[in-house]
Amino acid sequence: MCGRYVSTRAPQEVTRLFGVTDWRSEETLAPNWNVAPTDQVYAVLERAPRQDGGGSPVRRELRPLRWGLVPSWAEDPKIGARLINARVETVHEKPAYRRAFARRRCLLPADGFYEWQRLRDDERGKPRKRPYFLYPADGQVMALAGLYEYWRDPEGEDDDPAAWLMTCTIITTDATDAA
Repeated sequence: MCGRYVSTRAPQEVTRLFGVTDWRSEETLAPNWNVAPTDQVYAVLERAPRQDGGGSPVRRELRPLRWGLVPSWAEDPKIGARLINARVETVHEKPAYRRAFARRRCLLPADGFYEWQRLRDDERGKPRKRPYFLYPADGQVMALAGLYEYWRDPEGEDDDPAAWLMTCTIITTDATDAA
């Protein structure tokens, strides 16, 4: 499972690498060497124009989303902190991810991610862990598979854009022995 990752690429580099055609410079995120759940992260999404009858091509966008998927039916956005990862083997079955899996997939650019190795307990019996940073040997950007979702705050005004929250999750699977 991915609990922390690194995202330091400039949006200009991400837009070039992923063929992004729509990015708003006012949505620039600072480099982050310790991305944590509920942080804002870049996501590359493909979306069809809303008021289009199907004539315009799909746009590839770079958007900041909150890491931790909040399903559209959730009563409280706090659930997102527990939905940062979705297992590839069951993502299509789980109610929290099913709609996003069918319609809203994305890529999350990353420089690498952290995995922790459990060490022996300390003198107080508290478990100790050591983080390891895993990254591409060639230094290229990684594209983590993800899903995104829209959640509307029921307390928000109908015409208030701040009433909408866009969130995402990372799709994970078992590690391989690839070198």
